[in-house]
Amino acid sequence: MNDRLPGSCWHNPIWYGKWRIYTADTDCPYTFEFVHDDYEGTYDHPRDWRLGWANTVDACKKEIDNLVGEHQ
Repeated sequence: MNDRLPGSCWHNPIWYGKWRIYTADTDCPYTFEFVHDDYEGTYDHPRDWRLGWANTVDACKKEIDNLVGEHQ
């Protein structure tokens, strides 16, 4: 993907609220990754749920909505 297209990389994501949606690494079995802008990483916070993967942007948005609903 061209890095000028929204969603093509972490630095140029598709924003969904405070969530970044962007192309996953090539070795990932999913097409897109999503992460909350305040995500701290799993090294210090192993129970941080604000990260995930899906094969479409719409599927990412649905997963985000489900995660937010579960953790409110």
